[in-house]
Amino acid sequence: MNQTTIQQSPSEQSCRLCALSPLCIPAALDDELIAKLESFISSGKRYAKYDTVYRQKESFCSQYVVKAGAVKAYITDVNGREHITGFYLPGEIIGLESIAGHQYLETAVTIVDCHLCKIDYAQLAQLRKNNSSLSDWAINLFSQSLASGHDFFTCLSQHTALARLATFLLIISKRTSRTGDYQLDFNLPMSRQDIGNYLGLASETSSRAFSKLVEQQCIEKKNRQIRITDFDKLVAVSSMSLST
Repeated sequence: MNQTTIQQSPSEQSCRLCALSPLCIPAALDDELIAKLESFISSGKRYAKYDTVYRQKESFCSQYVVKAGAVKAYITDVNGREHITGFYLPGEIIGLESIAGHQYLETAVTIVDCHLCKIDYAQLAQLRKNNSSLSDWAINLFSQSLASGHDFFTCLSQHTALARLATFLLIISKRTSRTGDYQLDFNLPMSRQDIGNYLGLASETSSRAFSKLVEQQCIEKKNRQIRITDFDKLVAVSSMSLST
């Protein structure tokens, strides 16, 4: 497995000092329980761009939290073709869908330089048995996994390339915000080719769709930096409910 790690500072190793802890750690946990969690969490390991986090069909042993950067997940079909099934951004957890089958269902690869926290699942499961306060947390984690799958099918349910891309941008806009609102200025860490693969579009088609959204003054685009200039129009193009 290709990965690069560096020594972390104490502040990077502590869950309690991490800015993303409200997204990862239940607020109701006391210091003693958080300390137990930290004992089997490898915090802030650095992965270089295009490092493999885990591979499809490998034995499942750990979950990962994106601390900084972004990760894509994909499945490989019998013909060796890769199909991207999701992107993971800071505060989001990777690998939850693989728990039941005891092996990773997808391959996860970093798409930029990343810091990931690695959680030993066996130790987490044991700790959860003896601490009922972790049950709500576990339910919340599984809910995140379901929401990620819902994003995927929401995009693919749109019939046109333009609607799929508009829907994708709205979803990423909301996921990049820690407040639950839509972020009007954000960076797309994924390549145009990866976006096309995820949306079931040729890269040329996704490129034309980007150009069309710019022409319609829904967005401004500079390299991978996106600004939503007409939110209502982008929603109309996507045919997406704001409650999604």
